Amino acid sequence: MLKLKRIIVIIIIGLLAQACSTSGALLRKERYDEAINKSVKKLQKKPYKEKEIKNLQQAYTIINRKNNERINFLRATGQPDIWEEIFKTYLLMKTRQEKVRVLPENILNQINFKYVNYDEEIIAAQKKAAEYFYAKGISLLERGDRFSAREAYENFAKVKNYYSNFKDIDAQIEKAYSMGQTYVAFQMTNESGIPLPEYFEEDFLKITLFDINTLWVNFETHPVKDRKYHYNVKLKIKSIEISPEMIKEDNWEETKEVNDGYQYVLDANGNVMKDTAGNDIKIPKTKTIKAFVKGVHLKKSCTVSGILDIYNNINGQLIFTESLKAESVFEHSFYNATGDLAALKPETKNKLGGKPIPFPSSAEMIMNTNDALKSVTKSILNRNKILFQ
Repeated sequence: MLKLKRIIVIIIIGLLAQACSTSGALLRKERYDEAINKSVKKLQKKPYKEKEIKNLQQAYTIINRKNNERINFLRATGQPDIWEEIFKTYLLMKTRQEKVRVLPENILNQINFKYVNYDEEIIAAQKKAAEYFYAKGISLLERGDRFSAREAYENFAKVKNYYSNFKDIDAQIEKAYSMGQTYVAFQMTNESGIPLPEYFEEDFLKITLFDINTLWVNFETHPVKDRKYHYNVKLKIKSIEISPEMIKEDNWEETKEVNDGYQYVLDANGNVMKDTAGNDIKIPKTKTIKAFVKGVHLKKSCTVSGILDIYNNINGQLIFTESLKAESVFEHSFYNATGDLAALKPETKNKLGGKPIPFPSSAEMIMNTNDALKSVTKSILNRNKILFQ
């Protein structure tokens, strides 16, 4: 019974959804182009449906009238920024006309369809829109600041969409792009009091920041002469902590019960007992075997801690700071065993072998933090890209 009710509800919902998406419903909601699309599709299959023809005529007439009224209003304002909207509106009207034009002649006559050639109006609006955005872009570039240059870039990109070879548009786009860049200088200083390995800084500055660059923001680890940097990112290493070399031993015993032949079962008189077939009765005999395991564990760690500061170079203000930490850990273990190795568990046998190796030097331990330090630094910058304008 519940399943039947659920099916009925689904059918009702489907019918309601279908009713809401009819051309008539769309027309009442003033979704005229959707109503036109719906009517055209139905009339292509059933060209005799009078209701669809009526809905199509009403929707087509209303939306075209509204579009023309909007165009006339825009022209009347005399504003220079009207041409993109006019261009798009004419293009929409042409597209709409082509959709309806495929219907049979008798339907076109019933809806009073009259073909309009929009091409000249589209071309004229396209040209005027391109000229407007080009002039606006040039005006923005003349302000000389990078934020205006970015806006100019957007205007030039619109021109490029209208005409790929409009005047010197490629040169203007390149100029706007160049002027709109924000440059961020990245540097590292060691304030820990402990000398860094010889190539530590050189290796760290190979950090790949290009993948967190944006269209307008560029991070650079090697300053370019005469370039104006808008922000400075400074990684200040504040402390380097290296643990003592630690050696720890583990010793344990493992045992196992194994078969050790058989022993006869004796009766009270000390005689070997017999089974019903007359055979001697004997039972398995076991013994415990042992092995002794020794494990040696070597460990040494290094922690490099610091602060990442971001400065606005325009006013020298510190706009962001965050602590960071990177660690490298050296660990090595080796095992050997004496006694009866057959007593060892499989996992213990797998551990056997290896030999002592020397601890890495302090310089090597510091150097080994480099990749982790790069990763945490990059992560902080990536999370805070919004700071760089």
